[in-house]
Amino acid sequence: MASVKILSKAHVKPKKPIGRRECQLVTFDLPYIAFYYNQKLLIYKGGDSDFDERVKKLEEGLGVVLEEFYQLAGKLGKDEEGVFRVEYDDDMDGVEVAVAAAEEIGIADLIMEEGTEMLKELVPYNGVLNFEGLHRPLLAVQLTKLRDGLAMGLAFNHAILDGSATWHFINSWTEICTGAKTSRPSHSWTAAKPATRARSSPAPPAGLLAAHPPEFGAGIIQKAIEAHDAKAIDARNSEWEASPKIFQWKDAGVNCVAVGSSPRFKGKSGGRSIDVEISLEANAMERLEKDKDFLMEG
Repeated sequence: MASVKILSKAHVKPKKPIGRRECQLVTFDLPYIAFYYNQKLLIYKGGDSDFDERVKKLEEGLGVVLEEFYQLAGKLGKDEEGVFRVEYDDDMDGVEVAVAAAEEIGIADLIMEEGTEMLKELVPYNGVLNFEGLHRPLLAVQLTKLRDGLAMGLAFNHAILDGSATWHFINSWTEICTGAKTSRPSHSWTAAKPATRARSSPAPPAGLLAAHPPEFGAGIIQKAIEAHDAKAIDARNSEWEASPKIFQWKDAGVNCVAVGSSPRFKGKSGGRSIDVEISLEANAMERLEKDKDFLMEG
C-alpha cells in the first residue's frame, strides 16, 4: 500500500481578533472526554493542477468560519475546581492544517478498498482520545493530493462538537469556500437560555420552527422530555438489568438520554426541572434568544 507523505504543517486562526473566551463543558459533554476524536473524510474529484489553489481557498475559508466557531481554534482547559472547559485566546496556535500527497492513490482505490487502513492515512489523529485536547488542537485537518482528486480528513474533539454541530460547521465552511450568499455560518454557539445549550442530536428543522410561533418549538422539546420521563427510563433500566450488555455510543441512536451516576434523580434544582441542550440554525437561535418566555410555553 502506498503511504501518504506529509508535505507541510501550519495553523489557521480566526481572521478577526476574538479575544479571550471560555466555554464551560456541562454534564452532557464530559463523557466524551474518554472517547476518540471524531473523524470525517471528504473526497473531491479533480486534477492536481489546481491543488495548491484549492488548499489556499480552503485555508482562507477556514479562517472566516472560525470567527463564529472559534472554539475549534482553542484548547481544553480546566477551571479552578478542575472541571473541563474550552478556552480560546488570540495568542493560541489555532487549527492544525497538514498538506500531504498520495498521488499513487486514486478515488476508485479508496472506494474499492476492503478495510480502513488506507483511509486512516488520510485522516489525522487516529486513536487519539479527546482529553488530549489539553495539549493538541481541538480540530486537525489534513488535505491530501490524490491521483485524481483531493481528500480532506478532519479530526474534531468530540467533547465540544456533536454530530449535528459538526455538519453545521462543515456546511458553513463549504458555503464560504464556494462563494454562497450566506456569509454567516449556519450554527450559533450562543446559549438560548441558561438551561439550554446550542447543541443536540438531531437538530430540529430550522425552517419548520421559523414558520411557527415560539410555543410550537417549545412543544416539540416538551414532547421529547415526556418521552424520556422517569417511567420510560426505569423501564429501560429494568430491561438492561434483566439482560446486561456493554453499550457503545453508536448504540444510542440519534434520540437518546445519557444518564450519569444514579438514574433516580429529581433534576438539577431538586424539582421537576431538566437540562435541555439543542442545536439550531443561527436565525432560529436568534429568535429564541429574544423570546424571554420560550421555555415557559412548553
